[in-house]
Amino acid sequence: MLDKNALSQLKSLKQEIQQSTPRFEGTVRATAGRFGFVNTEDGQSFFLSPEEMEKVLPGDVVAFRVEPAGEGKEQAIVESLISTVQNEFLGRYVVRGKGHFVEADHPTLNRWIFVPPAKRLQAKDGDLVKAHISQHPFPKGKAQADLDAVIGNDQTPHIERLFVQQKFGLSDAISDAAQAQVDALCAQGVDTIANERSDLTHLPFVTIDSAGTRDIDDALYAEAQSSGWTLWIAIADPAALIEPGTPLDELAKTRATSAYFPDQVLPMLPPALSEQLCSLQAGELRLAMVVELRLSQDGDVRQTTLHNAIIKSRAKLTYNQVSHLIAGECDEIAAELQGPVLHLSDCAKALAANRLRNCLVMEDRPDFKLLVDEDGHVTDIVRIERNDAHRLVEECMLVCNRSVALWLKERNAGMFIEHAGVRSERIGEVAALLRENLALEAKPKFDNLEEYVQLMQQAAKAECELPLRAIIGRQQERSRFGLEGKPHMGLGFPCYTTFTSPLRKYNDLMIHRTVRALLNGENIEQASQELLDAVQQAQTSARIAANQTEQWMKLVWLNAKDKDAVYNATIVHMNSSSITVRLNDNGIEGTIDRRKVKGDWTFDSKTFTHRNAEQCFMLGQALNVRINEVRPYNRQVTFVIVE
Repeated sequence: MLDKNALSQLKSLKQEIQQSTPRFEGTVRATAGRFGFVNTEDGQSFFLSPEEMEKVLPGDVVAFRVEPAGEGKEQAIVESLISTVQNEFLGRYVVRGKGHFVEADHPTLNRWIFVPPAKRLQAKDGDLVKAHISQHPFPKGKAQADLDAVIGNDQTPHIERLFVQQKFGLSDAISDAAQAQVDALCAQGVDTIANERSDLTHLPFVTIDSAGTRDIDDALYAEAQSSGWTLWIAIADPAALIEPGTPLDELAKTRATSAYFPDQVLPMLPPALSEQLCSLQAGELRLAMVVELRLSQDGDVRQTTLHNAIIKSRAKLTYNQVSHLIAGECDEIAAELQGPVLHLSDCAKALAANRLRNCLVMEDRPDFKLLVDEDGHVTDIVRIERNDAHRLVEECMLVCNRSVALWLKERNAGMFIEHAGVRSERIGEVAALLRENLALEAKPKFDNLEEYVQLMQQAAKAECELPLRAIIGRQQERSRFGLEGKPHMGLGFPCYTTFTSPLRKYNDLMIHRTVRALLNGENIEQASQELLDAVQQAQTSARIAANQTEQWMKLVWLNAKDKDAVYNATIVHMNSSSITVRLNDNGIEGTIDRRKVKGDWTFDSKTFTHRNAEQCFMLGQALNVRINEVRPYNRQVTFVIVE
């Protein structure tokens, strides 16, 4: 038995060891596996074993100590929970024997959460539910959740959209105050405001869109002249009716964008405005911001003039009607409108040629339309090829947006969409790729717009085995809203903004307010970067929600098909463990797992290739594939290659 002196020495030794053990605070980061990491504010990262990860949730801020883990490695041991961000979540109800759980639909909460008997709301296996964490796992490693609602199951009509809307907090509700404002605006109409604006109703504007489009926000007219064209682009002007800070403005700011689900549109502005009072319907007097562009024969913009205006569209034309007219095969468009539409076509071709010479143009990709029944089930997926009318409208919108951006930058006002080009961490590999395949004498630089455009144009025209433009396209930064007007490298424009969709995007509506203030000589209230970031985040969430819903609905449809069917596909992305392919006939994307493939395969991150001695897979390559597994709820499908 130790004497008092020995016990005191042992206690002192333990205290010294404890005091010398490194201790930190950090944020828990989950992985696709059972292990994780905890990251400190100064950029350090420490391993969390599966046992330690069971004690915490992704995003938790914890205090931890660092201990040896053998073989010269270290691991974090969680000592206390400082804060947690995990609360409400959605998922699928799972019953296994007597155990009831929620499989969370969450990018990092990759575990089943136990639901105690009193909190199950009579949910059944396979139900889709909303829940919240009722017991944090620290320190015992046993998280629990209470159910808040049963959303439905696989048989519930429109379940994919209903579930995803709740997941992302997208609501079609409108407050009484916002509805009262809508009612007042509709009762008022536009006549009194129209008297204060430039009258451009004599110009024979037309709209060109899909047959079913109701929120029409742009109308076009072009005049041919000996030196080029005058192109008039009229954009719907809801900002003239919606004052900042009003209930309707707050609604639009919160939604930030219209969300286009396959079976329903969740509009940024109520349909009474977006589809009626502000929509540029044919034959109706409408408020518009009009951009007047004087263009040369080679598509250069010589002069930009902006107008607060009133217009009256002469006709709602469809893409197919205009495309047939351009091809000389249409008699559905009134004779007096055919000339102006053909002038628009000629003007757009000059703009496209100019952009091809001086900017960056991506290859056309087909669109895919989901045909949906009244219950939200996909009955078919139709491939829609872009035609000359689609390209006409695209060129007009692009030249309008970049001309307005330059107009604003000259006046040190407005907000912009900035794109930095190649991600900083990939510049080395991209530089090496281009130097090797373009026979460049010096290492290429990517921070000058003119040089960047020249490099990308060379890459697009290069005669080599690799699809250089596609490879570089997969290594780009995301565009972001900014206040400086930095270049948009992805488009090859010196600056860029979006002005043409104020019925659908809140940043466009804000741009309209800025333009009007400048035209009227009024003080400009510049948007903060915080507001722009919030709008961008809301738009990103809405886009992801629509994409997840569409993928889920597509996979329910695909899951009912012949599992032995062979599909033509194209490689669109890859990493060290998988190849992503897109099915050519329906646009469905899925992965091919390369981790268990026999043979000495290697992945080259510089060239985006999987290869061995006999074969090579690269971006843009055609493949035949067969379904391996479809998991609609998880929005995942895996394929296998058919040799």
